[in-house]
Amino acid sequence: MHNVIKSILIIVLITLVQLSLYALWLKPIMTTWGASTLVVRMPMAGDDQAHTITSPRATVINAPQTTVWKWLMQLGADRGGFYSYDFIERAMGYKMRHQERIMPDFKNFKVGYMVRSSIDPKSALIPFNFRVQAIKPDKTFVLNNWGTFLLQKVGDKQTRLIIRTQVANTSNVWSNLANEIIFPFHYIMERRTLIG
Repeated sequence: MHNVIKSILIIVLITLVQLSLYALWLKPIMTTWGASTLVVRMPMAGDDQAHTITSPRATVINAPQTTVWKWLMQLGADRGGFYSYDFIERAMGYKMRHQERIMPDFKNFKVGYMVRSSIDPKSALIPFNFRVQAIKPDKTFVLNNWGTFLLQKVGDKQTRLIIRTQVANTSNVWSNLANEIIFPFHYIMERRTLIG
């Protein structure tokens, strides 16, 4: 009996150490990956939606702003995909197209447009979609249940892409716990979108 209690205490201690390392070191890095203090604090479209801002992330892309915008307008399972990890998307049942070039038939999103997560939502492990809430062409757009995408011109041939992931305020303990569990997976996929 003594060994069982000792084993349980060791497991609890190891779990607490891992959670502490995650909360104190890893999560702050994942939350603001690539974003400067200025980017973290700057106002963006979608901030007025009463969301809890969870993570602004940023990267600089070696392409003009208009080109990056055209790639972003291809987001969606039935358009050009999400520029993320295909093997993870497939493992979770998400079916989508993947474009290696800009397709001229994918025009700008419009407010109310639904960015689909899967061509076949019945096969998806967690079916979800992102409704376009706001858009300013060639500059920014807001997707419900995801957040704000913003482009900043760095030079003639460089563009900063900022994605501020937002989650709705909730007092539901289980929803908050689910968000904490999903957060690392979302970071992995969104980081790939940023560098993809």
